[in-house]
Amino acid sequence: MGICMIDQYGKRSGKLLSRRGVLRGAIAGVSTIAGSSAMKLWGTEQDDAYEGPLLVTLQLDGGVDVTQLCDPKVNVRGEPKINHWADAADPGQAGNILFAPIADNAQLFQEFGSDMLVINGVDAQTNSHETGRLFNWTGSNAEGRPSLSALFAAAQSPNQPLAYSVFGGTSRTAGLVGYNQFSNLAAARTLVQPYVQSWSGHPWRSTADIARAHSMVQADINRLLAEPNLSVRQRQSLLGYTEARTSRDSLQRLAELIPDESDVMGRDEINAGGMNFRPNLKGQMQSALLVFKSGLGSAADLSLGGFDSHEEHDAVSEALLTYFTDALRFFWDYAETLGIAERIVLVVGSDFGRTNFYNEGNGKDHWPVGSYLVMERDAPWGDRVVGLTDELHFGRPINQDTLKADRNGVLMTPTHVHKALWEYLGLETFAANRGLTLPDAERLPLFDPFVSSIA
Repeated sequence: MGICMIDQYGKRSGKLLSRRGVLRGAIAGVSTIAGSSAMKLWGTEQDDAYEGPLLVTLQLDGGVDVTQLCDPKVNVRGEPKINHWADAADPGQAGNILFAPIADNAQLFQEFGSDMLVINGVDAQTNSHETGRLFNWTGSNAEGRPSLSALFAAAQSPNQPLAYSVFGGTSRTAGLVGYNQFSNLAAARTLVQPYVQSWSGHPWRSTADIARAHSMVQADINRLLAEPNLSVRQRQSLLGYTEARTSRDSLQRLAELIPDESDVMGRDEINAGGMNFRPNLKGQMQSALLVFKSGLGSAADLSLGGFDSHEEHDAVSEALLTYFTDALRFFWDYAETLGIAERIVLVVGSDFGRTNFYNEGNGKDHWPVGSYLVMERDAPWGDRVVGLTDELHFGRPINQDTLKADRNGVLMTPTHVHKALWEYLGLETFAANRGLTLPDAERLPLFDPFVSSIA
């Protein structure tokens, strides 16, 4: 059964003012293109909608306290207090998954636990935010390797205009694929329907005027192409612009899906520990799912910030984790409404964890050991916990085959997690063919439904 899922995801499957000037004004405020030509935003020769598997990564930015989420720790006699909640409660349990009894964790794991793999005891080997993010999302603590989502997009939908959409998180492309960084997806409708008034739906100009404008632009392009001193780069730019103008119809699919402005998810308001947060995670989720529904891409990065709780940790952590659960419910409900929920793998991670004690400001500082959550509808590997930590939240070595505690075993790092994800998502051959490897690490059967780190 687990092998079938792996097969599904891998083995099945000059005077060029005219170009830059036109695009600069149109793209500003909608998307920042990094690592590829801006033409990618307008469309490609491939008009077929992508209908394959989808990947979403969600970065809980700042370092989430997983002892208040999926790796609960009670207080240990003679040691500094790990969690205030443990003064009056024991960890909760949903199926095989233990959780901290705060926020809406009970609802989270009761509702989604059967479709979830919890990976605990992952040592990022750093207290640096930048290095932690890099390691957790590329599988390496050195630059030069692609993030998981970039690798997936390059393998699955490299010719789609929005193959890899970044709304937050950590993106590294290693030159494999460009990414589109969105600030306002709703404005994309104006971008692909520039002749239509957004408030009325009526055209700005008559059909004849629009046709005349197109004709004038094309005449200018043809004149420039006929110039004998045109460089190769200038010619390629002009031809790319021409191709994009004639093939941008594919983005019309996205424009037609974007809801009315009143139905576009905006920012939420959270007050915790005397601090105000205005997350837009639901808006990111809605945007990513609409891109997927349009068939224009296969991977997206999302983020929820605020977890760097050096002060008033409990209030901040509980408020953000409550919002996290609510956002996850929105994500899967919206995906279900769009008819794409069964195609999605969602990977949740962070920079690292938080300390196993409180500081003088009732906060918690940086701690290298953290966790991942992996979610997929009807996954045969769901309702499982792999990876272990001890009572003070230090990583424990696990057996390479059984994943049980083993003093001579493996201390898990993000490299082990990415190696398992590459295999499960069918990315190993694609990566190898492009000379991409992960640092040396043991292969762990994290997605084997028949092994687990806890009984």
